[in-house]
Amino acid sequence: MPCNAVHCQWNSNMTKNHCRRSGHQLFMCKAYDTIQGHELTLTERFTVTTKPNGRNAKQDERAALPNIIELAVGMKVMVTFNVNTDIDIANGARGEVKEIILDEHESKFCMTTPIVELDYPPAYVLIKLNCTKVKTLELLEKGVLPLTPLQ
Repeated sequence: MPCNAVHCQWNSNMTKNHCRRSGHQLFMCKAYDTIQGHELTLTERFTVTTKPNGRNAKQDERAALPNIIELAVGMKVMVTFNVNTDIDIANGARGEVKEIILDEHESKFCMTTPIVELDYPPAYVLIKLNCTKVKTLELLEKGVLPLTPLQ
């Protein structure tokens, strides 16, 4: 099993274990690929799923995001690429999910279901970084930043 596959399996197991111990819900979010705001056609989906993810892939195509993202309040997270190095939102920065705000179109959400399969990506996720130089945003505690899905 490739090293990255082991990391993905480890992260998934740790997230599920965290949810069992803490009682927090596990949100399963499928990839929602679009091109300029429009859903992909069948041909475009095939192209995305068969594109190379290795060394020969272009730099901006190497993110290799999983098809399903697992999120839970309280889970530990790590930044995996440099977002803004001046304020320490950089590769290796660690933090924790503080809150998950669902998309306004989400209809399946039930507060008592342990695992929630979302139809849409969350509107945003509040992440508290352990160490950052970012200014405190109004109405949020120090170090908490909103993370939105990439468009």
